[in-house]
Amino acid sequence: ELHQRHPDLVQSTTKRPPDPGPTMAEIIKSAAAAAMAHKASSLGQPRAAAGLQGMGGTLPSPSVHVAGPGMDIKWEEFNYPACFPLIHFDIAELPFRLRKTVRLLNLSFLLVAFICALNLVDTVVLTGMAGLPAMWVVQSLLNLVLLPTAQFGSFYMAYRGLAASDLLLVHRFQFAQLALCVLGVVCATVPYQCINGLLRLASTESAWGEVPSAEAFGAVAAIVESMLWMFSACLGVLNLAQVRRMRVLPSMNCAYNSQPAML
Repeated sequence: ELHQRHPDLVQSTTKRPPDPGPTMAEIIKSAAAAAMAHKASSLGQPRAAAGLQGMGGTLPSPSVHVAGPGMDIKWEEFNYPACFPLIHFDIAELPFRLRKTVRLLNLSFLLVAFICALNLVDTVVLTGMAGLPAMWVVQSLLNLVLLPTAQFGSFYMAYRGLAASDLLLVHRFQFAQLALCVLGVVCATVPYQCINGLLRLASTESAWGEVPSAEAFGAVAAIVESMLWMFSACLGVLNLAQVRRMRVLPSMNCAYNSQPAML
């Protein structure tokens, strides 16, 4: 009776072939593509995305981050310091384990620049109050140019050596940072012309003449600058220990566009 009333329905159900389901090769291919997609989305590496596309395009290509750990560092794009760009520096491009150390290295450079600028201001004020030699101002200006530059070079050697796993730059940084730490201790203790070492307060002869206001201002300046120089030296020792603790090993699979420059 069903065959007489609905012959087309009976014919379609009897002639439909059974669904064989996915083959084992298709299942393995889908699983491999899903694994590659998860790796590309978590690490943001272009190689994983390329491998996914090479498997037949069964899944959409994951988005790739333009910055972050594992991505290329474009050393030729100078952006630091902001007032006079000389190097490329972006903390977001480094692995997470290096970021704290690099921040401290940058802080050491900024601290030295601040101390030298403060010394220039103090020297100009004391020259106007106590009639100090004008050569002291010139010397302080030279210190503002030379000392932060040396600290900046030390910072860059450590930063690029850690980022590019360059043992030579890391080795040079250790010697440079050690010398700068010794220089910081000397500036904190030994007075010499515009350098207001803490021992200047123990001197029997005042370097600021007989002007009471100049003596008071000079004493405060000597204490503040000496404390800052000592803090800079301690920070340099901490940076040296942090870099040595990293145990940088040469990397054969560096994801950087160019080799580190020889400083």
